[in-house]
Amino acid sequence: MDLSGHAQQVWIFLGESDQWHGRPLSLALLEMLKRNGIAGGTVLRGIAGYGAHSFIHTTSLVELSSDLPVIVTFVDRPDRVARVMPEIMSMVREGLITTIPVEVLKYTSRAVGPFPAHLTVADIMSRQVVSVRPDTPIAVIVELLIDRALRSAPVVDAENRVVGIITDGDLLTRGATELPLALQRELSLAERAAAVEILAERPHTAADLMTPDPVTLPMTTPLAEAAAIMADRGLKRIPVVDEQHRLVGMVSRYDLLSTVAEGLRQRPAEPVVPSGGAPQTVGDIMMTGIPTVRPDTPLAETLDHLLETDKRRVVVVDEHHHVVGIISDGDVLRRAAKRVRSGALRALAAWFGGGARPPGLEVAAEGRTAADVMTSPVVTLPADAPITEAVRLMMTHKIKRIPVVDADKRFVGMVGRAGVLAALSRRT
Repeated sequence: MDLSGHAQQVWIFLGESDQWHGRPLSLALLEMLKRNGIAGGTVLRGIAGYGAHSFIHTTSLVELSSDLPVIVTFVDRPDRVARVMPEIMSMVREGLITTIPVEVLKYTSRAVGPFPAHLTVADIMSRQVVSVRPDTPIAVIVELLIDRALRSAPVVDAENRVVGIITDGDLLTRGATELPLALQRELSLAERAAAVEILAERPHTAADLMTPDPVTLPMTTPLAEAAAIMADRGLKRIPVVDEQHRLVGMVSRYDLLSTVAEGLRQRPAEPVVPSGGAPQTVGDIMMTGIPTVRPDTPLAETLDHLLETDKRRVVVVDEHHHVVGIISDGDVLRRAAKRVRSGALRALAAWFGGGARPPGLEVAAEGRTAADVMTSPVVTLPADAPITEAVRLMMTHKIKRIPVVDADKRFVGMVGRAGVLAALSRRT
């Protein structure tokens, strides 16, 4: 966490005898600050003092007091201070609370793991979340998701409480759409509008298609815990809720990995070492069996290979098995959109989405090769690279998957965000 520059210091003046549910108030405050992800807190015990009642309390042997002055103080960003202040005010029934602006000249901490222990999902979540109601028509939902480049939307009731979630997978498995949202975005505006018109005739609403009672995270969930839940459940994003289960944000796999990458950038001299027994290198977590083609492989054959894996990726290699390019279903559609008629493009997208192979594909792709649709050059990783290097490259280049090569630069596998997050969240 970067605390350099302007911050606020909070001073809470209490009596040593002040209690909170049968426990010392000072310790209860400290635990509350930790639970809410405050960077750190300190409890100071005074040797003498007096407050509003004008009684002098002292530790002298002559007048040993049981109510010595106690101070709880902490420094953090103004927005984080504002977030915990209402709870502090409710806990401190008698005492003095002050805040002062401070200039942080240096702040360092020992890195315990990839996820900063003092941060919670409230610190990294997206707060501008697009949500829908249970009665929202399916056409409106699909149009909203495509226009906003989203893969899911929480479903909330009249009190903004999360009652479900609609994902790209929900729309496909329940027959609401024929194409994944990412592929629909590659279609022309006219084709998209036509698809929405068809959906508008269907009676389905969010309540019919959503996954009810989805996994949610309280705002105070530590990042390591959020990563473990996301990896264990195979989720890419999770709604974040307050104490009343009202939607306040959304945290994604990208958010978590971005936080790890930022920590690596801020503390390059403090390498993150995974816990004992956890995978250490990208070679430990890479996916194998990824289809490969040569640059001169005919396009029709390349597309057949593309559909051999649910990752929808083909790696292009030269005669030495060195990586020279990579092809995704999105790459093919973006390049095909400039060359084929709209109906053919939709048929191609439907095939990528699990539909039938378009008739006449060989004729339409005649004379074209893998080199015509591949993305090049390609970011690669050696198999012995630490997993944190995969995080850094993924976030720097904004890519989801990276080909892995051996010591001779030959392609041996691929690493993706899901595998990286699962490794970083591994507990022993």
